[in-house]
Amino acid sequence: MIRCETVQLNSFRMIPELLRKRYWKQFAAVNSVHLITIAYGVTLGWTAPIIPILQSAHTPLQSGPITVTEASWVGASLAIGGMTGSVVFALLHKKYGKKAGLIMLAIPHLILWSLLWAGDHIYYIYVARVLSGLTGGGVITIVPLFVTDIAERKIRGALGSLTILHINIGVLAAFASGSYLPYYLVPKIMLCLPIAFLVFVCLLPETPYCLLRKGRTDEAEHSLMFYRNITDATKKTIAFDCEFENMKSFTEAETHAEKLTLNDFKSRAAFRALFISVFVMALNQFSGILAILMYAGTILLAAGTPVESKYTLILLPLINICGNFTSFAIIDKAGRKVFLLTSTIGVGVSLGMLGLHSYYADSSYAEDYSWVPVLCMCTTMYTAALGITNVPFFIIPEILPAKLRNVGNTISFVLLCAFAFITTKAFPILLDTIHIYGTVWISSGVCAFGALVIIFLMPETKGKNLFVEDCKEGNKEKVNCPKE
Repeated sequence: MIRCETVQLNSFRMIPELLRKRYWKQFAAVNSVHLITIAYGVTLGWTAPIIPILQSAHTPLQSGPITVTEASWVGASLAIGGMTGSVVFALLHKKYGKKAGLIMLAIPHLILWSLLWAGDHIYYIYVARVLSGLTGGGVITIVPLFVTDIAERKIRGALGSLTILHINIGVLAAFASGSYLPYYLVPKIMLCLPIAFLVFVCLLPETPYCLLRKGRTDEAEHSLMFYRNITDATKKTIAFDCEFENMKSFTEAETHAEKLTLNDFKSRAAFRALFISVFVMALNQFSGILAILMYAGTILLAAGTPVESKYTLILLPLINICGNFTSFAIIDKAGRKVFLLTSTIGVGVSLGMLGLHSYYADSSYAEDYSWVPVLCMCTTMYTAALGITNVPFFIIPEILPAKLRNVGNTISFVLLCAFAFITTKAFPILLDTIHIYGTVWISSGVCAFGALVIIFLMPETKGKNLFVEDCKEGNKEKVNCPKE
């Protein structure tokens, strides 16, 4: 029996020590990859400060101010690109490996910022937004799998939660730069992000799992040594040997496994895993978080708060980032299910309170408590960052069976983009027809239903050893899996 060593992360205060010793290369690699995630976050938040400028008489476009319909397509076209990007980059990383897939993420991003720099018509913006979605689809497809491939299971949750943190850093940068910098200066600055991303990713080795799939065992071992910060073969530990044997067993099991067929989707376990994967993506969007962030200024103004829009644009991403840090610090100790449930209940209650305040907006009571919408929005953003906006992106590789992991990821992320298109197009219409209270009460109801699903159907995946579990799954006669 091979017994693997483990390290328990007890608190966020241990992170500097871990960065200095055993885990720092994993943190460095994930943060290097997340440069493109920051860049995507910039394009995600770009519309909030820029659309009012494009609609004004001072628009920088030669074609003149854009209409409301054109503005809605500027927002929604990102989701169209996202659906395409999820499929395209899933095929690319499957064929060429995750490093090659990551490198190709920079191409549409370089083009889109060039278009925004040079373009003087709305059609340039449409194309740029589709390319932004293309990158976003690739980010949510490849990056969580890259993290899963290189991260030790004790810190996999913490590293996985960094995705949404970097997106929010990008959103904050977009809100600040779009509000205070000239329109054509922003693209010039943002071109630096994909260029820096390319440089750093080229320095990283391919993931051990991808190298094993190609039969390059020696390179895979050296790659794992790099990510485990083992500088010399003589310093390899029993834990390292155990982990590498688990990876090889998993790859061998995958090689001998039969090709994916329709019957693989019919088992109860597969159906449950796919249902949960689609559910967490639906919860991510129909809870209204993305739409609320995009239309935060409109919501607060209509709710009767005296807070100016430009301050709200800075405040909400900062609150989101605080929630991300909280999640990052303790999610591997508390667990995915607990965080997602806490987040869902928190968002549902906060939006319910926002709707209640809006419903009584014309009363003297509402005038005396004009600060309530600000508090509700801040609470919504903070609690959403604990789980709804980050857990779905790294729980899916943990919950799907090995055979369905790639196709399940693709299905989930394509549906995520479809859900995003629906919410971003429908949200302003709902605000106009059923007002704020009706709109946010729908999202609150979604959260209530989501909490029930989490309680009764979702398993806990904290600390799950993917390679051991996968090699055991349906391959007991073919592979002798090493034990921990």
